[in-house]
Amino acid sequence: MKQRRPKLRHVLLDEAFINALLATDAPQHGAAAQLYSDLVDRYQMGLDRLYALSTVLGDLPIEFRRNALAPVLTLRVARQHRAAAARVDDSVSPSAALSLVMMRRERVRTVATAVHDYDDIEVDVLSVADVVVTPPTVHDASEVQAHTSADVVSSGIELTPAPRSTDG
Repeated sequence: MKQRRPKLRHVLLDEAFINALLATDAPQHGAAAQLYSDLVDRYQMGLDRLYALSTVLGDLPIEFRRNALAPVLTLRVARQHRAAAARVDDSVSPSAALSLVMMRRERVRTVATAVHDYDDIEVDVLSVADVVVTPPTVHDASEVQAHTSADVVSSGIELTPAPRSTDG
């Protein structure tokens, strides 16, 4: 029986990821370097194909491009891609919009990033971004009282009241 090769995964390294990889003082540098090492290992096994935009790679030192980023293929950005990115929803950063346009054009389904720009978009995200913890919502007393009354009505069970102090 012939063994099937796993499907090749196409991964775009976005601008924030490459910047985190380059900047040794960036908080995400260590995580970005580890993820890139894993991606290169998968590239060498023939499981991943790595891409970056020409607008990002064009700004890098040649030594870095030829050595550390040697496995990364360049996606050439043209004027029509920039125009299409300008028409993307304003909730997406311009850099992420351009990345999304190019990902769609090249059928790349995975992005490696160091920001949360792709969290609400239907793409596979390999993120080294800091975890964002949203603080719990604070309600005023009237909202809490209304919520408690609604719980009694809807469930038929009264919530246990908070203990009261007997100290005077």
